[in-house]
Amino acid sequence: MNQTVMDWADDLKPEGFYGLGRLKRASEKGAFVAESIIRNRIFENLANFNPVVAGTLPIAVDTVESDIDILCECSDLGAFKQIADHVFSGFPDYALHDRAPTRHVGQAVVARFTCDEITFEIFATDCPTSEQFGFVHMVVEARILALLGDDFAQKVRALKQAGVKTEPAFAQILGLDGDPYITLAGLADLSPAELKDRLGLMLSRE
Repeated sequence: MNQTVMDWADDLKPEGFYGLGRLKRASEKGAFVAESIIRNRIFENLANFNPVVAGTLPIAVDTVESDIDILCECSDLGAFKQIADHVFSGFPDYALHDRAPTRHVGQAVVARFTCDEITFEIFATDCPTSEQFGFVHMVVEARILALLGDDFAQKVRALKQAGVKTEPAFAQILGLDGDPYITLAGLADLSPAELKDRLGLMLSRE
């Protein structure tokens, strides 16, 4: 993500998504989750892995079924598994598994557990969190929501309630062609004016 050509507001720049400030402001549920992360020392225990909460909750298009996704970067996945087992295995529903590499995402480790009746999923891979698809998609989606407003957000939530995943929901409403995960990531380097123009072209094709 090229940060040198953008004039986005601070909370829509990549660095604006780190920490828990955005999550606290997103919604009442976001504030509750942020407090749970602090109280249970989840970020504290992941501090060496540059953690960031990604997904729908920080951008307020989550549903009741939405998990809390935390992205981490780690060059030694074996060491990460040992730490995850040590730190999180005491939580209910704890599970850890390897995720095979795909065309666009490398080998990863995924840890899941329940805390304060919230399902957390931690995704660790050998890639900076700011370059992981989950993070890039969240930033792009936040910018689209900022430009198109609550009516658009309501359409996204409606599709998600119907079982459509987040990226395909955005793509369906916008009329995006091709793989929605790749196409959305391709919008990450656009300035506000460029993205607004691109969205205008997309919406005109609906």
